Amino acid sequence: MRRYEMALVAAPTLSEEEHDRLITQFEEMISEMGGVVHKVERWGRRKLAYPIRKFTEGNYTILLYDAEPEVEQEFLRRLRLSDGFIRWLSVRADHQKPPTPEEKAALEEARREYLRRAAERATRGEEGEGEGSAADAGQEAAPAAEAEGTAAETAPEAATEAPASGQETAEEPAAEAPAAEEAPAAEEDKE
Repeated sequence: MRRYEMALVAAPTLSEEEHDRLITQFEEMISEMGGVVHKVERWGRRKLAYPIRKFTEGNYTILLYDAEPEVEQEFLRRLRLSDGFIRWLSVRADHQKPPTPEEKAALEEARREYLRRAAERATRGEEGEGEGSAADAGQEAAPAAEAEGTAAETAPEAATEAPASGQETAEEPAAEAPAAEEAPAAEEDKE
């Protein structure tokens, strides 16, 4: 068996329950075909770097599983048929170790908490349509931070690389902007 890591980006139009149902179906499919799912990380809703199918946000999920290549091919075939996912990437991750039982328990607890908060948001959304969107965004980030905390314990280098790459892209345009503004000013002084 080979170890695979799959990053899935679900359409933001999917509800939390639908998203979790699809992920659970994929987990069951892997298990039925002889594979083993080691880890499911829900990163939550994040902004995309560029629009995909006119969406600017997506719900991110990372799966770590062991399976035969045929299982991975079937997984990809089902993803192509599914309208719920707008992007995915599957890579062999033979270098990754499966999580320990303690880490698995922490991931499961974070997943239950995420689903509980999603259910609370859904009931609040029905009661007060459109209220508290900023509070909802803060609550969505909390389970992701908890999951990242457990991931940081298992792979500190991976946890430090992800924020650094995001920061570099955010800082690069800011660093280039003043240089571009100074150049025309210098040319005006010469004339």
